[in-house]
Amino acid sequence: MNPNDILAYNNRGNSYLSMGKYDQAISDFNKAMEIKPRDALAYYLRGKAYYFKKEYDKSWGDINKAQELGLKVPP
Repeated sequence: MNPNDILAYNNRGNSYLSMGKYDQAISDFNKAMEIKPRDALAYYLRGKAYYFKKEYDKSWGDINKAQELGLKVPP
């Protein structure tokens, strides 16, 4: 995998998310955000991972950040 491919990190993180591997997903979303700090999708997806881990404050913060960056988040 290209170490600077944001899409690859988000896709792999999303796969981990769907498998219930939340910590691995969060790690990939963190890497995507290191490469592109204003990556709204990575914030949204990381927020979902935190939600499933029941870390609601972190989840809410990421969802809000994704919205601030222009992502339309479903209710």
